[in-house]
Amino acid sequence: MSAMPMRPTTDLATILENRSQFLELTKAQAEFVVTRYQEDLTWTKGFEHLLTIYNKGLNDLDISGATFISVPNFGAGLETVLRHIIMRYDSLADVTMFCQGQIADREDQPLYPLEWYFDFTTEFSHTDPQIHRDHDGVSKKGVKGVLTDSYDGPRSRFFSRVSGDSCKAVRDRTLREFREKVVGIPYKYLVEFWVRGDWISVRRDVIRKKGRNYYMYLYEACRFGRGIFVEECWFLERSLYSIFTHSLRAGFTYSCKDEKEVLLS
Repeated sequence: MSAMPMRPTTDLATILENRSQFLELTKAQAEFVVTRYQEDLTWTKGFEHLLTIYNKGLNDLDISGATFISVPNFGAGLETVLRHIIMRYDSLADVTMFCQGQIADREDQPLYPLEWYFDFTTEFSHTDPQIHRDHDGVSKKGVKGVLTDSYDGPRSRFFSRVSGDSCKAVRDRTLREFREKVVGIPYKYLVEFWVRGDWISVRRDVIRKKGRNYYMYLYEACRFGRGIFVEECWFLERSLYSIFTHSLRAGFTYSCKDEKEVLLS
């Protein structure tokens, strides 16, 4: 593996530089789960056999070796993350990387070279104070992504709105209250991290630390059918990293419908 850059980048050539390493892998070992609307996905050339594409727009692509699944367009990548975990819980790849259809198109969503997201053999210490605030152990926990923390401050109106008390979900809940009462993981502002753009890779054993019913419960709680700008969805996106890296609070209970009913509601 080539030396890892100190900072993530939006330079596509750097991100895709070593994608030939994926040629010998199977989808049981490594899977790219892509949320697609109408993006052309040319950046996936060379590892098409590892693709599962949740297509929310036109069925206008023919990528040999890729798996296409047509789904409703709820306008949220998080819906794909939860849907895939629920549907594939018993047959997840060793490592799953959740991706958007467009890559390296935003300065606030940089990436490391793609092969890094699948290498959990070594720990990678994040020491860039502008990106990770000396936060170690992302790979050790079986989760990888470019993190933003609360010290970064609001980089956009979106972040400011989501974190503020004026942004409220059903039952008048703020982000902190939603995390505590719905997600079941306390919101600790000074040590809170979230993954930029939902580009995140997760080991199978990490996903399975929580039962399938929990992910079904979260899917139901997001109320995706209400539209794109749903506070529950925003709140859960900000909680994704913590869901994979933290335990549920003691005494937290939840319930949900069956799988078919959840995904069709």
